[in-house]
Amino acid sequence: MTDKLHEAFLMRFQKFGVNKTRETLRLIEEIAKREGVPPLAVLDSLAASLPALPANDYASVKEALLKRRYPSTFGKTSYDSFYLPKYEIDPQMKADVRLQAFSPKNVYFQKEAAETELFERVKTMFPKANYTEIPSLKEFMKENSFSVSDYNGRCDNLFLTEEKYDFFKKCPCTSGVVNCGYSIMNLGMGCPYECSYCFLQGYQNVPGIVIPFNINEYLKDEKLPAAAGGFFGAKRIGSGEFTDSLVFDNITEFSKPIISFFKERQSLFLEFKTKSVNIENLLKSGGAKNIVAAWSVNSVKMAEENEFKAPDIEARLKAAKECARAGFSTAFHFDPMIFYDGWMRGYGDTVDMIFDIVPADSIKWISLGALRMPAAQKTIIENRFPDSKILDGELLLGKDYKLRYHEDIRNEMFRFMAEKIKSKKSKAAVYLCMEESGVWRKAEVEKLGSWEAEQRQ
Repeated sequence: MTDKLHEAFLMRFQKFGVNKTRETLRLIEEIAKREGVPPLAVLDSLAASLPALPANDYASVKEALLKRRYPSTFGKTSYDSFYLPKYEIDPQMKADVRLQAFSPKNVYFQKEAAETELFERVKTMFPKANYTEIPSLKEFMKENSFSVSDYNGRCDNLFLTEEKYDFFKKCPCTSGVVNCGYSIMNLGMGCPYECSYCFLQGYQNVPGIVIPFNINEYLKDEKLPAAAGGFFGAKRIGSGEFTDSLVFDNITEFSKPIISFFKERQSLFLEFKTKSVNIENLLKSGGAKNIVAAWSVNSVKMAEENEFKAPDIEARLKAAKECARAGFSTAFHFDPMIFYDGWMRGYGDTVDMIFDIVPADSIKWISLGALRMPAAQKTIIENRFPDSKILDGELLLGKDYKLRYHEDIRNEMFRFMAEKIKSKKSKAAVYLCMEESGVWRKAEVEKLGSWEAEQRQ
């Protein structure tokens, strides 16, 4: 926010007070960015449209600004749905989106890690890194703070630590939404990609990439199959919640023992969720129908504008094709779907690309999820990706304190995608991520085809 804007605002609305001033200036800044005009021009047009108002008529000023900022949703929701935190931009927090190879400057490891093959690979691949033994990640964090401003440097540090508690757990699901029964295998924490919407930039509390060195211990645990949740008649375990499942696989080689483990347990589905094309170890291991190579996808435009450092959509789909040929099942996740001018054509084109490139009979499921985020992430995105347009959309504060599009917008997007996929005569299951049952019904999303009967074929 410029001093000129603040000064001009106070001259016109000197009696608003701190909180009302904060909200009004926030709305002015958002409108200016959304419309591509200077903030002072927004203030001038506001003053011109309300010339007779006394300087303390905050209600009328806010209403005028909200109608302009949220033209399609104003009047459909309460004022509490408009999240208006203080607008502050720190240039030092801007993300570096230049493509760079992962090459940590520092490797922190627990004593036991030094005896593993993983450690030997890391030493061979990163001989110039500084290696420091630590008692544990927990002890390290007691002496080292980490903030959002440190997130930009996370790839400088690699942690090889023991995972004792969070290797396998149920997917954290928002209260009141339909639970898809997803269970998570935790392969680490942190990702080198720079996706503008990524929840990790506000969630991660460790100053680096964390990889567990003791994964083989957990693959011996027979409690894992019993704990897996159900999904359309099958038990499904996924990876890729807190890191990309395959982006570090050339370093960790985790896919090899995981594939071996699940090949012997055909009653379970295991999903590698990724944006990478790092599939060499998968191809060497060979696939099975219960092992699913899954890609997060978007419209080409949204991928180019928001998924920095990640392979493009066509490259991801070509990798999926190779995995299908190697015997793996495939899956795709349109999450998050972003509402923008031309979204139908953009997402429709990606569906066409999927079915043009990837064998349709390999696709087990396709998920749909609309853009959503914890409220606090709004200011993080503004600072890390000041040129991003995803916050220009009409995101509203829900009862779960997350920002998301109005239900009408979400229903429209989901209905369109369900019909588009259905037009491909697909037998894949289609489901919504983090949505209430009412949205499922209104969006007319349901399981497509006889997936349960044919999942083993």
